[in-house]
Amino acid sequence: MQQLHLLCLGLLVLGCILHVHGGNNVLDCCLRTSDNPIPRRIVQRYQIQLVQDGCEIPANVFITVRGKRLCAPLESPWAVRLREKLDSGSARKVPNKGN
Repeated sequence: MQQLHLLCLGLLVLGCILHVHGGNNVLDCCLRTSDNPIPRRIVQRYQIQLVQDGCEIPANVFITVRGKRLCAPLESPWAVRLREKLDSGSARKVPNKGN
């Protein structure tokens, strides 16, 4: 009977550890960026990916009207202009998912 209690306690502790450290904390990070400009007409919104959020590289993540995620260099002049256009228009910046 004591072995059964220990087994249950062990499974409970293991479940808590997996929940805290494993869970759904997987980030969808850009692994590389492209210098090819993205047309404004296909972009719905964007988010900014940062290293301190758990990703390997900083990037602009532009989300298209079809839901695709296109990664651009963070400080690229065309990407900064596209972000500014999106901010001034009806599209909005979405919060980082890593928070």
